[in-house]
Amino acid sequence: MIDTLTAQARTAHPLTDQALAAIAANHQAGAAEIAEQAASALLQYINTDESPTPDTFRQHLLTIGWEFIRAQPTMAPLVNLVNSMLWDLESRDSVGVLRQRASNAASTFRRRLHVHEAAIAESVLQLIPEKARVLTMSRSSTVLAALRHAHRAGRRFSVICGEGRPGCEGQMLATELSEQGIPATLVIDALAIAMVAQSHLVLVGADHLREHELVNKVGTYGMALAARASSVPIYALCGSDKFLPPGYRPPPQTVWPARQVWDNPPDLVTIRNIYFDHTPLSLMTGIVTEKGVLPTIGIEAWMAAIRLHPSLKESNFGF
Repeated sequence: MIDTLTAQARTAHPLTDQALAAIAANHQAGAAEIAEQAASALLQYINTDESPTPDTFRQHLLTIGWEFIRAQPTMAPLVNLVNSMLWDLESRDSVGVLRQRASNAASTFRRRLHVHEAAIAESVLQLIPEKARVLTMSRSSTVLAALRHAHRAGRRFSVICGEGRPGCEGQMLATELSEQGIPATLVIDALAIAMVAQSHLVLVGADHLREHELVNKVGTYGMALAARASSVPIYALCGSDKFLPPGYRPPPQTVWPARQVWDNPPDLVTIRNIYFDHTPLSLMTGIVTEKGVLPTIGIEAWMAAIRLHPSLKESNFGF
């Protein structure tokens, strides 16, 4: 049933397959960037949809929404994008009205991503002292936007970038910072943890934030432990679009190919290649959101108020 509905939906817009493939293959963009791509692709689908009834439209949109979530299952903005659209389709209106509601929901979500990014950048500006040495891990588009904003505001600082193996997204971040005139040092991940004690501030991004933990590129947990041991403040830059709704159960983390780490290991050597780790919120100095810098207890209360649409509660449907 799901496969048939998905095939029908894709017939309505052949670019959907291309968008899904591009998002699934993109391991360098941040969660906010991926969510914006998904919102744009869903808008294209909605604008060409020819579903004959409201129920068919809802089902097609839910099916395609699950496919986008599955393409990058650790990224909460994709869940929240689909969640917001589904709630806006609860009315008994005509299919034309529902298309407009879904289009408005996707457009609003995409616009909110930029508003959140700008607000977070403004709050981060207050955290970066003059001539600071800032440490980060891998590449977060939200962290990059905040550092660019601080640089444009006249703040002088340098950045240490953990490379983020095996994808080495930190190389991309270091390049982008350099192009902006911001001094950057790229270090291997193990050294990044040792460099915490020599830094004034640690800034990390987020793929999603749950009730008691932050999920981000592997190595974040080690940096948070080092920051606690060295009394160095560490903040996660995380708008509410990255809060995972209570009741949603993400799938098990993907184990990536061993060849990314070692082409031909000996027979008794096992390679475990995962991209994300789980950092207890208790290790974070604070979470920088669109509402400012908040303690973790405030984040947990905020998350508790998020409603998950019933169609997203059944994890077996999508995975």
